[in-house]
Amino acid sequence: MTILTSVTEFEDRFVEAIRDIQRPVLDYVRKGVERAEGRIPRVSYPAGLPKPAEIVDSQVEFAKALIDAQRDFARELVDAVTPLVEPEESASATTAQATTEKPSKPKSATKKKA
Repeated sequence: MTILTSVTEFEDRFVEAIRDIQRPVLDYVRKGVERAEGRIPRVSYPAGLPKPAEIVDSQVEFAKALIDAQRDFARELVDAVTPLVEPEESASATTAQATTEKPSKPKSATKKKA
């Protein structure tokens, strides 16, 4: 199992927990509406305004477009810096090579006699 797999599984459980929490809220709102029907006057919704569901859908589409733009930007950034990042295998080989090579002796400074 990789770290990304663990993170993804946690995210899936988190989203499911949010949905589980939302279900009782919806049930209570529906029960409240049932009890209120006929007891309070109905409210008219202005004809010129978009329907509430249309507003929700529109704003979710906007949020998705923003997230897509951010994903594209992040991917382009990753692509831009990729040449600076060595794959793990070659980084390990470079480190191993550096530790097995003996450091060269510094050249002694020679002084010229005047």
